[in-house]
Amino acid sequence: MDVFEFDNYPIKEKVYLVFEHGNEIASREFLYFTIKLYTLFGFFAEVWYIPNSNKIEKVETLNVDEILKLYKNEFDITELLR
Repeated sequence: MDVFEFDNYPIKEKVYLVFEHGNEIASREFLYFTIKLYTLFGFFAEVWYIPNSNKIEKVETLNVDEILKLYKNEFDITELLR
């Protein structure tokens, strides 16, 4: 499966695929959302969750540049730079 195929699935299928095949690698808070970043099938996807209503609002894919911008404080890359 590639990112383009994944993006065309309905949200329920995306949620299933992320939870069944993905690995959580980071999380962040934005407004009233808890956002979890997953890697699966060689790409990245975010799950936007609203804790107060116990609802997943959306699942969207991100590219590496977006991840570096949004999660810059979550990853320690010093070992990669040696």
